[in-house]
Amino acid sequence: MQLTLIGILILILAAGGGWLLVRRHPKEHATQVKAVLFGLYFWGLVFLQLIIAALLYSLQK
Repeated sequence: MQLTLIGILILILAAGGGWLLVRRHPKEHATQVKAVLFGLYFWGLVFLQLIIAALLYSLQK
């Protein structure tokens, strides 16, 4: 149950962060470019959070 909540939190933070990072780009970009950038930011934030979570987990052991 706790791992599920952590996973959901990681997805929510990555989606919100990706959305915020895409919104700061100028409006001249096409929708397709913004969609690709959102995917790039989303997965980058997911992997960054997973690395941080793994490091914190390893430090607790």
